[in-house]
Amino acid sequence: MKIAYLDGIRFYRVLYAGIQSLLDEQDYLNKINVFPVPDGDTGTNMAFTLMGIIEHIQAHGKLALNDLSNMVAEAALDNARGNSGVILAQFFQGLSTGLAPFSEVNTSQFAQASKIAVDEAYTALLNPVEGTILSVLRAWSNSLIEASRTSPDFQKVWKISMDAAQTALDHTPEQLQVLKNAGVVDSAGRGFVCILEGVMNFMDTGDIRRLPKIDTGFSSAALEMDELTADHLAHPFCTECIIVGEDIPRDKLSQTMKPHGDSIVIAGSKHRAKVHIHTADPASLFEALESFGEIQQQKVDDMREQNKSARSQQKIALVVDSTCDLPPDILEKHHIHVVPVRLNFGKEQYIDRVTITNDEFYAKLGESKHHPQTSQPPPADFKRMYQFLSSHYESVISMHLPQVLSGTYQNASVALEKVQFKKDQIILDSLSVSAGTGVIALEIAEAIDQDMSFTELVKLAEETIKKTTIFIALETLDAVQKGGRLSLSKKRLIDFLGLNLVLSITRDGFLKPCGITLGRKNIFKKFENFVLKKAKDKSIKRIGIVHSVNPDTAQYLKDVFATAYPDAYIFVSDICPALGVHGGRGAVGIALQYK
Repeated sequence: MKIAYLDGIRFYRVLYAGIQSLLDEQDYLNKINVFPVPDGDTGTNMAFTLMGIIEHIQAHGKLALNDLSNMVAEAALDNARGNSGVILAQFFQGLSTGLAPFSEVNTSQFAQASKIAVDEAYTALLNPVEGTILSVLRAWSNSLIEASRTSPDFQKVWKISMDAAQTALDHTPEQLQVLKNAGVVDSAGRGFVCILEGVMNFMDTGDIRRLPKIDTGFSSAALEMDELTADHLAHPFCTECIIVGEDIPRDKLSQTMKPHGDSIVIAGSKHRAKVHIHTADPASLFEALESFGEIQQQKVDDMREQNKSARSQQKIALVVDSTCDLPPDILEKHHIHVVPVRLNFGKEQYIDRVTITNDEFYAKLGESKHHPQTSQPPPADFKRMYQFLSSHYESVISMHLPQVLSGTYQNASVALEKVQFKKDQIILDSLSVSAGTGVIALEIAEAIDQDMSFTELVKLAEETIKKTTIFIALETLDAVQKGGRLSLSKKRLIDFLGLNLVLSITRDGFLKPCGITLGRKNIFKKFENFVLKKAKDKSIKRIGIVHSVNPDTAQYLKDVFATAYPDAYIFVSDICPALGVHGGRGAVGIALQYK
């Protein structure tokens, strides 16, 4: 079969075939991911980036080549994830530049466009490293250029260049000692070869669905993840965002980022740049980047936690959102995965508990002219989490805020529908908040540790949700009123009457008053008595006590309930900023889990 030209329709098809091939090997790519950090997500990041492209262009498969290539470049930039994803995004930016004059191309024209693409991929990194996907890209492009000089047949030229890419991939362990020590090739480089193989198969067979059985050349068992920890990383947070500005100087941008970390990758144009960096302080980084333009699509992943997931022996993952208030040591001990809620003060965007701490949040709450607002994690955040976990766990239980209070549950559901775990997956409505969700999550997590089956876990979760209640006392109603959930006139009336509302979650998931105490003096002593009365004559298994910058009251309540219920497990935690938006400073909550 002689293929003499590549137009938009054919470009769409070969790209689709290449992505299918990579998806087949996604799990393996995660397992051999050791550079620059062994966080086990290269396959997930490349798949997320490429699937984002397909989802964006699937309705535009009949465009001219240059128009479609430009659309691919934009979609790659929007969906780029991780070091490998941002490199791919810049590769597609360069390819779009090279293909810009053409509605269709011959082998020579495509080969020259590939050189521009590879050159751009190199410029994405502050310090390009050979022995990575860059070496594989360069070998492929060089071979493509050479072969196109003697053959107009895409099928023949592609086979030659694919073999050159494979040879370069096989050589990567000789270029990077960390690969040689682990007995693997570069993960992202292997991912690119997967794409080439999928394209080759499509050219050979014309079948976009039937893919060859790919021989990876390495056994995943060769990589002992237990020996490749990321616990002591100097820059543990894989951080990304898009900067939108008038004229973004890449050299100045890279120099601004350099003091904040390593593994710096910058893709995009002068008006829209995707940045990737490993840093110890994402908040400071985002603050420094604000001088270049508007910061969008902030993403922060803790590579230490990703590495632990990759090494975990558990088969079932538990996911919550950041409104599940549990102490950090409990989250870490039980491998509970957290998708953070977003919040903002006017145009200032933050990621809950990641780019803003509790102290910073409450300081801004008192100083900012804008009352903060929250927004649920976008489906993309959940999808990224689920895709990563699906490579390391067989099943997932994801539990979130009540559906009637937030779109978090819906966004999680939309994302999980697009990801397939090997066995089981489910979204649960916690019908609680804060420490209430926390005690439920802890019950599930401990059962996972005891190897309870998925069916048994879901039944246990549903029973525990019914046996859990939370009571919340607010020091003031200021935040509730400023957030628009209480009119100023009603607030004034409640304050005038000296009423203290006690809030709880109904069986339907609504946050409503469940009682009142009278008098502003000793309001938390009255709250204590209210909760003790509600719990009277009941057996209690766990108690979660939470507070908004009110540690003394929280410790006092812990002592009281430890005396009243000596057999109950009790933890104390901060209330996350996303809930502090509504509760304000000084709030206290008590969650009770009945036996």
